[in-house]
Amino acid sequence: MLFRQMLREHLFLVIGYQVLLLFNMGAAIAYWPELRENIDALPAVLKLIPSETIRNMVFMLEEQGYWAYFGIQQLFKGGGLAAMVAAALLGSLLIAREVDTRTAEFLFSRPISRTRLFLVRWGSGLLFIELPFLITTLVAWAISPLVDETLPLGMVLIAQLHLGLFAAAVFSLASMLSVFAEHQLKPALIVIGFMFLHLAIYMVKGLWDFSLYKTIDLDRILPIEAGIYPWASTLSFIAVTLACLGVAVHRINRRDF
Repeated sequence: MLFRQMLREHLFLVIGYQVLLLFNMGAAIAYWPELRENIDALPAVLKLIPSETIRNMVFMLEEQGYWAYFGIQQLFKGGGLAAMVAAALLGSLLIAREVDTRTAEFLFSRPISRTRLFLVRWGSGLLFIELPFLITTLVAWAISPLVDETLPLGMVLIAQLHLGLFAAAVFSLASMLSVFAEHQLKPALIVIGFMFLHLAIYMVKGLWDFSLYKTIDLDRILPIEAGIYPWASTLSFIAVTLACLGVAVHRINRRDF
């Protein structure tokens, strides 16, 4: 019942998020043959790019071809940007929306514990974030042969898991803030602003090592092809998720609605 309620509330947001991911990858894959034909010209292009971060991405694209392109378009953009924004929005609405619309008292009057209610809503929201992202990754992998490219499915799914855990950490942070908030969009604005600050830092040479986006960039994703998994980053995502859940559950059981 709680899952169906969440689905009704967020259906259009989830559909829009799914369409955005699919459109991005469809357009990216359609453009790849043209880019592949001109990849020899990339060294000259590198000299014209002012950002060291973007130059590094272009260099990796030249070196590793379609795997780097897939990593940029679906994993870094899809997971690090689109999924991040969707996670912040859905997490923000988890509890703060009920407080803002003055329906929290009705929500928590149900004959189930607050902990269970929160965890069911959190799990439902996480599914709404992860499933469209996974579907898009699988669709992109499946249609890659249309442009004469193939990637090992296992490698793609492992990279997908890494970015999925990143999105889960962002969602959990927004969900935790939602338990404290009085206005439904305030946690989203805080989380999105925080993440875009880190994206801006990531674009500055000498500062990018301090950016959270360093944990999901091509330096972490591409070595998966060689069997090197970014365990440190992954464990940090899991730790943030569990810590945020712990704080949220503690707060929701003590908050007076």
